[in-house]
Amino acid sequence: MNSFSILRGHPTSPVILHVPHASRKIPPHLRAQLLIDDAALDAELDEATDTDTDLIATLGADHARTHPWIVNNALSRLIIDPERFPDASEPAAAYGRGAVYTRACDGRPLRDEPFADTETLLDEYFHPYARAVAELVTDRIAACGQAVIIDVHSYPKRPSGFENPSVMRPALCIGTDPLHTPDWLTSTTRQVFRPLGEIAENTPYAGCYVPLDRYGHDKRVSAVMIELRRDTYLPDDGRPGKLSVTQLGEYLAELIDTATEVGTDV
Repeated sequence: MNSFSILRGHPTSPVILHVPHASRKIPPHLRAQLLIDDAALDAELDEATDTDTDLIATLGADHARTHPWIVNNALSRLIIDPERFPDASEPAAAYGRGAVYTRACDGRPLRDEPFADTETLLDEYFHPYARAVAELVTDRIAACGQAVIIDVHSYPKRPSGFENPSVMRPALCIGTDPLHTPDWLTSTTRQVFRPLGEIAENTPYAGCYVPLDRYGHDKRVSAVMIELRRDTYLPDDGRPGKLSVTQLGEYLAELIDTATEVGTDV
């Protein structure tokens, strides 16, 4: 199977929806690398997968006036995490959650440590993904003068074992970057998602995805991360979410529309 897909948007759209963590798919030959049993794997996928963010992105794209481009990771983040740094500079590597995870959310071993096939996984899955996103950004800059990446995520209500339990976990976390997230993008994100209620920036997660090797210092690339706390749209403790994925898709469409207007006004 293909490890990722790029859904074409309108030729005039500078907007890229990036959906890296929505899939639960693990090919059998890669499942054999994982040390946990099937029940523990299901629990790990429940906690680590950004459930329905691919659907929210699709709905947002379909409701937008100008259809954006969508990058969708087709494999579980347990294979490779395309948003981690692939070397020792990745902070999450300290607890076994670098580009190739060796620890589960609760800290138990997920792969052998050190993992002998790390470079193989990076070469087969991580690097092709990173190149494809960078090439898409290049294409959008050539067509529109700039690119706007909206990084679509979700996270669990309760912190994972490797996370600080005292850190604020709002209904929406907006991840920003000092160079790549202009004020208009942060304020628009706050505005369109205001029905969620509690919104904060860079807590419990910080930053947003930009192809660093090629565009780490390029102001033509704007980016923002939206982290939806999952109990806002998924059942939790027997209670339904406050909002539906359809509503979240409509809010995302508003963000896409503004990003399209600003991103083409250069």
